[in-house]
Amino acid sequence: MKFHCLLPVREEADIIGQCLDHMLTWADAIYVFDTGSIDHTWEIVLDFADRDRRVIPLKKDPVYYSETRLRGYIFHQAREKMEEGDWFLRVDADEFHHIPPPEFVKTYLRPEETIVYHQYYDFKLTEKEVIAWEKGEETLGDRQRPIQDRRRYFMPSLYSEPRLCRYRSTMKWSIHTSFPYNAGFVAKERLPIRHYPNRDPRQLDRRCRLRAIMMADPENRKNWGNADEHHWSTADWREFVTANDEPMLNYWQPGTELPRYQFTNHLQSPPKRLAQRLVHQFMLPFLDARRPGFPEDTYPAKISDQVNEILAKELQEI
Repeated sequence: MKFHCLLPVREEADIIGQCLDHMLTWADAIYVFDTGSIDHTWEIVLDFADRDRRVIPLKKDPVYYSETRLRGYIFHQAREKMEEGDWFLRVDADEFHHIPPPEFVKTYLRPEETIVYHQYYDFKLTEKEVIAWEKGEETLGDRQRPIQDRRRYFMPSLYSEPRLCRYRSTMKWSIHTSFPYNAGFVAKERLPIRHYPNRDPRQLDRRCRLRAIMMADPENRKNWGNADEHHWSTADWREFVTANDEPMLNYWQPGTELPRYQFTNHLQSPPKRLAQRLVHQFMLPFLDARRPGFPEDTYPAKISDQVNEILAKELQEI
C-alpha cells in the first residue's frame, strides 16, 4: 500500500521546504496545488519536484480555498494513481506528523478501521516570543532553523476532522463534501500532528491579511456559512498571540514524546458505532453507487482580478 498526500498551499515559502522534507521521509506521492502565492512557495515546490518525482506539482492558479471543490479537485487528480488499499491524506504545509502515517497504520489501527481523525498539537506564538522578535533577538534569518526548535509551546486541540483514509475505487467525493461519502469506519486512535500556523509575527501578519481579504470578498463568502464569525476574518495578527501564563499552554522539548490524549468526541455512541461497522463491512459498494460524483469539468472558483490586485498590494507591503 502507498500513501498519497493532497496538499493545497499559498504563501508558505517560510515553511514549505521543511514540510516537504518531512513528508518525503514517508510519503509515496505529494500532489501540490498552489492557489496563487506571490512569494516563492511555487518555485520551492518546483525545485523539490525536479529532485524527487514523488512531489507532483498539479497547478498554480489563483483560486478560492475550498474544502469541497479544491480538496475534491486534488483528490480526483490524485486518484488516477491510487490503487485499492492505498491511503490518502489531507495535509497542510504547516503540519508535521509526529508519528509517520505508515507507522501509525501499522501500529495503532485495527483491520476494520479505515479512516483516521487527527489530534492537533497547536503550537503557539507567545507574547514573550513576540517581544524577542521586536527586540531583534529573533529575525527572518531564523526561518532557516527547524520550526520545532523555534516554536515549542503548544495547546492540545479537542477539535478533530478526518485526515487519513484508506482508498477504495468506488468511493465518491462530490462538490458538496469536504471528504468522500462513507469514507470508512472511524478509528479510535487519532493521528498526532504538530501544527504550526503561527510561526513569527511577519508570517502571521501576512496570513491574517490574506485570509481577511479573502473572507471579505462577496464571491468567497458564499463558501462560508458563518464568514463574519470565522477566525479567518480576523485581520489583526496579535489576536492570535498567546499569553505565556495561559493555563493550557505546554512546553515540548524536541526529541521527546508528546503527551498522548485520549479524546473520544470524534466517535459515535457504541450502538451506532456497531451499526456503522456492519454498514462499512457489507454495504459500501451499494452506498457508493447511489452517491453523486465529482463532475469532470468541476474546477475551484477563480479569484477575481480585483481581489488579486488587493492581495498583491497588501502582501507585498509586508
